[in-house]
Amino acid sequence: MDSTTIFLLDLGIFSVFALIFSLAFARLRLPVVSAQIVAGMIAGPYVLGWVKDLVTINDLSAIGIVLLLFVIGLELDPVELRKLAGRVAGVAVLEMGVAFVLGFAASSVILGAGLLQSIIFAMVASISSTAIIGKMFLERGSRPLVNSPEPGALMALMIMEDMVAVVFLIALSSFTSNGTLLSGGSLVQVVTTIGGGIALVVAGYLVATYVAPKIIDYLGAFEEEYEEIPFLFALGLGFVFAVLAAVFGYSPGTGAFIIGLSIRGKRSKFLKSRITTIKDLFIVLFFISMGSLINPIPALIIGLPLLGVMALVVSGKLVGGFASAKIFLRMGSSKSAYLFGSWLVPRGEFSFVIGQLALTLGIIDSGFFSLIGLVVLVTAIVGPVIQRLAESRGAPAMFPTKAKTDPSEDR
Repeated sequence: MDSTTIFLLDLGIFSVFALIFSLAFARLRLPVVSAQIVAGMIAGPYVLGWVKDLVTINDLSAIGIVLLLFVIGLELDPVELRKLAGRVAGVAVLEMGVAFVLGFAASSVILGAGLLQSIIFAMVASISSTAIIGKMFLERGSRPLVNSPEPGALMALMIMEDMVAVVFLIALSSFTSNGTLLSGGSLVQVVTTIGGGIALVVAGYLVATYVAPKIIDYLGAFEEEYEEIPFLFALGLGFVFAVLAAVFGYSPGTGAFIIGLSIRGKRSKFLKSRITTIKDLFIVLFFISMGSLINPIPALIIGLPLLGVMALVVSGKLVGGFASAKIFLRMGSSKSAYLFGSWLVPRGEFSFVIGQLALTLGIIDSGFFSLIGLVVLVTAIVGPVIQRLAESRGAPAMFPTKAKTDPSEDR
């Protein structure tokens, strides 16, 4: 078979597995995001091995995270986000600190890992998944968020965590496999990256204020007859800022989020309506490809101590989120604070990025990377389960299990 046929076959296999697991998870009232990660792991190279060449699918999946964060940015109000920034900074320090300490304890005490390996695992345990939490946020749709955290606070926190992860990646790249610090450049890299982040925000503000509104108003005239033209502008805007973010050292999704957040009012709704037609396909590919990176077998060999590691990793975000919600977000209800912590439990894309860099540098081995992958899988499933248990009985179901039917069919 030629490469095109093999790619289509791989895509078909992933689609079937994703469908089967999504139906099963929907019945269990679990998010389909977790089902897609499991589907990628099972069909991928490390379990069944039915799909082995993931290069093209991984390239396509990168589009998914860009579109997802672009749409989330369009959903949120930047004014409200700025109001929350001060409080969210305190939240980030406390909840990431608790998660870091418990993650370090899990690695050093339970697994007996070295200092640098334990720091890497602690950082993996400290960064929640913007992609998974963002997808769960969008799955809520227009349904009321009963006892849920403020969406703006949640997404502001995710962006702050991503910034911390970027700085950590720069610092990590300065080490060799034996833990020796490489000479030169790391401080300059950090300063340059911070400056790049400020430049990215300024560019987003200028484009959203002086350029994009005029173009969007002009393209509105083509909406009915030539729908592709506004769609291409929305797509191009998101990808331009994704590339800018990558140039400045950030994840492409961060740039897409910033420009999406910068556009307000009816224009943000206009762009959102253009993008939503294709985002679901690429988002599914993203989570499937993330699952395909997980090789659970070496981590499972650890045995019973693995349960203690997972308990500490889950507890880190749950306890840290609860405490920070009480102190900084002033959530009076313990149930609301507990729910806030449960939202933060899933780890994801940056866990893999940190793990892959450490593996490339020779700081960790494939077995340790397998453990990181299992952390992503377990927290992606356990987080929503805890979240569901924390919600009030009267709250609307987050993940409906019954399909809607046409009343006329019953006649």
